[in-house]
Amino acid sequence: MEDSRPGEATFSVDWFSRCIPAWTALFAAHMPRPRRILEIGAFEGRATCFMLEHLLPAEGGEIHCIDTWEGGAEHSGIPMDAVARRFRANVGAVLARLPQHQVVSHRGLSRHALGNLLAQGNAGRFDVLYVDGSHQAPDVLEDLVLGFRLCRVGALVICDDYQWQRQKAGQVDVLDTPKIAIDAFTTIYRRRVSLIDWPCSYQVAFRKSGD
Repeated sequence: MEDSRPGEATFSVDWFSRCIPAWTALFAAHMPRPRRILEIGAFEGRATCFMLEHLLPAEGGEIHCIDTWEGGAEHSGIPMDAVARRFRANVGAVLARLPQHQVVSHRGLSRHALGNLLAQGNAGRFDVLYVDGSHQAPDVLEDLVLGFRLCRVGALVICDDYQWQRQKAGQVDVLDTPKIAIDAFTTIYRRRVSLIDWPCSYQVAFRKSGD
């Protein structure tokens, strides 16, 4: 775990910091200060804390975080109860300093949480969608299809782990990686999305250009 002072966020792993330079440039150019962010897959809240501190407007914004906090196949051996506690502590520490912001946690399968958000009238409400939940291709595709409906026209969508795989070279299961799902979505929705060229090969970013 990273060293920290009391009241600061702590993380046992950090898969997000490498994204920060690309994200900083991306948001400055395409989505300055989004007010409403939807995050699928929050883990310990590393990305959540960054978005709270650096992306939301100074007057206040909100982030909805969807996660089972039970882990997937790639989290074998990780104590997920501790991960959930660390998420709450990390987000709580940031919100104590930035009380104008709000974080809403949706604990459960993303298909259920996204369906509930749609049923509650949130279609077209979000400025940003960050997809980093299950890495199984059918789940990723479902997250994109449902999450896209929750985004407003002009919203920014970021998909993590584009080239991620668990298997060794030569043993890749194409359904056990986000890539095929992201490619399928951006192909089928090509008249409603605008791909963004940015220097981040492990993530894909695009804008919602139409409903």
